[in-house]
Amino acid sequence: MEPTTLLSLLESDREMVLAELNRDRSPASAQAALEKALDRVSLRYAEQATDAAAREAAQLSIRTIKSALPLMDAVGEVRRWERTPDRPTARRMKPASMGFLAVGAVLVLAVLLGLLITGRRLLGPLAFIESIIPAALGMGALFLAGMKYGSPEKKPEEAPSLRDEFLIDPEKVWHQLKGMLLLADSAVESARRPAPAPKAPVASGPLDAAQTELFSGLLENCYAQDNPDSREMAESIRFFLHGAGIEVADYEKGRETWFEFLPARRSGTIRPALVHQDKLIKKGLAAN
Repeated sequence: MEPTTLLSLLESDREMVLAELNRDRSPASAQAALEKALDRVSLRYAEQATDAAAREAAQLSIRTIKSALPLMDAVGEVRRWERTPDRPTARRMKPASMGFLAVGAVLVLAVLLGLLITGRRLLGPLAFIESIIPAALGMGALFLAGMKYGSPEKKPEEAPSLRDEFLIDPEKVWHQLKGMLLLADSAVESARRPAPAPKAPVASGPLDAAQTELFSGLLENCYAQDNPDSREMAESIRFFLHGAGIEVADYEKGRETWFEFLPARRSGTIRPALVHQDKLIKKGLAAN
């Protein structure tokens, strides 16, 4: 029976992980979903593995991958949202409109009630003037009340605001995570076998052997793909290692002792070397 691998444990959760990634495609939620998936893989591997060295290497590789998750370039879509300011509304009763409404209503009703109570008719100039002036003033007040009621409230104008929303590509995330676990399985397999005698003394650095092998393998994978995404990921790993005190060195003249060579028509770096304080911790691979 073949030993269980980290990649096979991840593959068994494929549908569940992709469902979580599609449910919320924001980078923060995607990172949380991947961390949960890696925790499940680590726990199940620890329960099934019988080799203590392999179990320890697997746990260390999982922790290293989790620390590198923010470096993954998996954005597949960018949505731009524009928020426009609310338009002013015109349906609020203001104190001024209420005052004009009350005055107008009182004047108009006073004229009508006066005519009904006294029984006077609008005959003669004096009676006409006494009745029409209050009525006209009342109608004017009602008109002003309507104008005040219908006028919109003045609010300070707001400029439209823009917001960009970055969404990950679940399939791209899954592919990158599988590549990382494939390299982690190689590190675990190396830890399971007895380590061969070193060909040359190599300096110790801030990373242990499993972490060094993992990052070296990730860089080799990025160099082999040679596309914008892989180059950007290689730069992210280079920046992360620099923060840990490790420099990523490409092949050039004068660095021959840091590299192993494969015959090729064109020279170039296949896998960069890892250097700590000008001392080699992981040999690179170059074409020459």
